[in-house]
Amino acid sequence: MKNVIVTGANGFVGSHLVRALDEKHVHVFAVVKDENENIDTIQTLENVEIVYCDLFSLDTLKEKIRVEDQIDAFYHLAWAGTSGDARANYELQLKNAKAACDAVRLAKAMGIGKFIFAGSIMEYECEQYIPKDLSRPGLGNIYSTGKVAAHYMAKTLAYNIGLDFEAMIISNIYGPGEVSARLINTTLSRMLRGEKTRFTEGVQLYDFIYITDAVNAMILIGEKGQAYKNYYIGNREQKPLKQFIIQMRDCIDPSLELGFGEIPFNGPMLTYKEFNTQALYDEFDFEPKVSFQEGIQKTIKWLRERE
Repeated sequence: MKNVIVTGANGFVGSHLVRALDEKHVHVFAVVKDENENIDTIQTLENVEIVYCDLFSLDTLKEKIRVEDQIDAFYHLAWAGTSGDARANYELQLKNAKAACDAVRLAKAMGIGKFIFAGSIMEYECEQYIPKDLSRPGLGNIYSTGKVAAHYMAKTLAYNIGLDFEAMIISNIYGPGEVSARLINTTLSRMLRGEKTRFTEGVQLYDFIYITDAVNAMILIGEKGQAYKNYYIGNREQKPLKQFIIQMRDCIDPSLELGFGEIPFNGPMLTYKEFNTQALYDEFDFEPKVSFQEGIQKTIKWLRERE
């Protein structure tokens, strides 16, 4: 790849992806919302061009990007309302789905080689749980179903206008720079403060992948991915969540109390057979370089320095 567009370029995953592409001397049009956004981690990179464009005004992006060579890939990572109460905002989540479709049309109009959609493992969770009789989905599923709608509509649109489309199934990416209220970030922060943590029984299967491994996988998808295929970004084998949490605790203080079973669990139990966890490994010889323990230690170090 020589030229790519990345929306959501200043987010946790986006900024790491931009930096990894820059190291490979790929020219990146890094799309961020506006001048008020924090771009400290990407603005000085040699091969990066900052482009200001609101997610819901992507039709103006074509006028803001001038390039003589072919743009090889459009990574669509931008999404408004990924955490907190915004996940339950159905109007916002529907706007996200429309923005994904707008981005597909834009990529086609700009003659871009392929469109890469940032999907989520939560799509599979809500598809498994919500249709069941007597299911009681929480409001956070509005975000998940928004992802499903965006994924399916964007893929359908891409195929029918002749644009290669690939989806990245993002599981649980973690590492330095993560500030949202996700499991690893919040749990490690509480453990570092010596606070008691509360969990479900922790028997559900889970998977985590360190940020640098995740973005390396994303680049391989951009370089070699097959059109209309989903690529799971994670490990080939999963473990019960409880094992990960104990390992996190032991990296900080083995004496910390863990409140397993103090939170009821009434959600989906994925088997990880719902998608192909092998594709990255079989097609690209991908192998994660950072073990969970090493990644957690790096994240702890960053959190301590930040505090």
